Amino acid sequence: MTLKIAESSQNHLAVPARSGESLAGDIAGRMEEDILRGHLRPGHRLDERELSARYGVSRTPVREALQRLSASGLAMSRGRQGLQVAQLSVADLLDALSVVAELEALAAGQAARRITPAQRTRLTTAHAACATAIERADPDAFYDANIVFHDAVASASHNKVLQDELRRLSLKTAPYRRAITFQPARMTASQPEHAEVLDAILTNDPAAAADRMRRHLSMLSGGIADFLHFVRNSDHVGLFAD
Repeated sequence: MTLKIAESSQNHLAVPARSGESLAGDIAGRMEEDILRGHLRPGHRLDERELSARYGVSRTPVREALQRLSASGLAMSRGRQGLQVAQLSVADLLDALSVVAELEALAAGQAARRITPAQRTRLTTAHAACATAIERADPDAFYDANIVFHDAVASASHNKVLQDELRRLSLKTAPYRRAITFQPARMTASQPEHAEVLDAILTNDPAAAADRMRRHLSMLSGGIADFLHFVRNSDHVGLFAD
């Protein structure tokens, strides 16, 4: 599950000229990254003209990229309103998070057996970056570091099928997980949970790594009542489908 560093949504550079097929793929990847990073939120209208200007390309590759997002379920039609970033219902979010918890638990268990020295360094560095973000009370930085931490676990599993499935589900649940990050005390609660996962992976304990990752993500979904209360009283109110 390889993550590319996304530019700010206001500062995208023009995409270099290349074949139509690869250009459409690049634009689809940029859109996915913007969804992952919270720049394109659930319910956001995907206007071809606006997106063409955003990514510095013609409308043709944008149209093809939108078709790819529609096929993957990341974009959905709203009739005359056109395409928009897909929204999940509360029930669908809970189901998705339960699946993510199991997949990430599997990834953590495999990572404990397969992690390389370089991946150990990456995982430890991501954990430290989360701690720095907490010290600075910076939820945006914590969210980015948290993505890298979970991506590092998935990468260390060396399971391409698993990574692809996690990427797909992570894109659908990322906006909601990002909103959870902004709840009071959620960052500080996540850090010791991450530390337990990290310790189990670095000491090559697959059973403990899987159990601790599952528990970490179960706690995330278990606090959904608090999350819904938070959403109703924040600028995240439009995240859910009716």
